[in-house]
Amino acid sequence: MPHPRDGDLYKRITLHGVSFELRYGYYEEFERASGEPIPIYPDFEKEPRYTAEGHPFVTAMQNACPHHHGADPEYGCHGCLYYKEGEELIGICTCEQRKQK
Repeated sequence: MPHPRDGDLYKRITLHGVSFELRYGYYEEFERASGEPIPIYPDFEKEPRYTAEGHPFVTAMQNACPHHHGADPEYGCHGCLYYKEGEELIGICTCEQRKQK
């Protein structure tokens, strides 16, 4: 199998009726010198997306919010009781305080 290139499609996923395309790339420009591109996940902190019920999408590795309820916020959303895993590293936050009304 050939090595992925920047911009190549990694995977399409649909969660709670919302579709996402994950493409290969780099999070930081300096990473280009270190090797192959990796799957890039949406930045839901900068560009929020919500389920039809109003729950925000989150990635397991994004920064924990002030409503984090878990052992260690250093683990990001993954360590939070409100985080409900979906597919890949994308899930939803079920915290009522973060739900879009």
